Amino acid sequence: MQKFTLHCHTHALGCFDGRNTADEMISRAEELGFEGIGISNHFCWHPNAPQCSPMFINDENKALDMHLRIIDEVKTAALNHKIKVYVGAEVDFFPSAVWRKGFEKMLQKLNYDYLIGSNHFIRSEDESQIYNLYHLDLLPPNLKPEEFKELVQQHWNNVVYTIESGYFDFLAHPDYCVIKIPDVPEFEENRWKVIEALDKYKMPFEVNTSGYNRIDMQHPCDWMLEELCKRRVPTLLSDDAHSVEMLGQHFERAENLLQKFDCKKRLSLKFLEK
Repeated sequence: MQKFTLHCHTHALGCFDGRNTADEMISRAEELGFEGIGISNHFCWHPNAPQCSPMFINDENKALDMHLRIIDEVKTAALNHKIKVYVGAEVDFFPSAVWRKGFEKMLQKLNYDYLIGSNHFIRSEDESQIYNLYHLDLLPPNLKPEEFKELVQQHWNNVVYTIESGYFDFLAHPDYCVIKIPDVPEFEENRWKVIEALDKYKMPFEVNTSGYNRIDMQHPCDWMLEELCKRRVPTLLSDDAHSVEMLGQHFERAENLLQKFDCKKRLSLKFLEK
């Protein structure tokens, strides 16, 4: 069974959505016999980011300062442990030139070990309207069904653009939006687009086990995972742990599924030695 995790969160700076400190997460990983752990708090920056959470930042200088402090916090905690500790970020990607320019500028000063490509927002095509999946109550009350459908479609487009961008080491929870938006027939077409993009670029993706807690399903869904395994797209397990209790959670169940689908391409920690 995989003995590491690279997708977990802390209560960094008192405003991020994990429930434990970096030191507590690292200590628990050691107790579990993990060979390594990566702390990857959310990187949710955009000039039009909704101000419904302190994690969502629309000021570039503030975003840079916060993530410099998070990196320092993780590296300081790592000094007290023997386990391998890495620092990454779960980045919400946007395709616009303004986002890319700001992100690339910040990356020059942020010494991450790895980056996870992620999508937690629905949006308009021009990125003037951005809504977090967990704050859909903030959608305009007069929003028409076809307008909402377009916002969701741009979310799926973002997943493909994330893969194509070349910024990221692996893709987070490819069909995560079903957590908050009912699965509909159109999603199947979009899932195929994600599969084709992952296959084309052979970009690693995670099997995110946190979905078992919410909808009794991992991300990606069974048929999507089976197809990606057939195509030998590299994968790894992610617990998406937001607390020490979640570290390594449901890994055995996911391992059994990967064995069932005859998965041959697994990502190891060696890719971080590049």
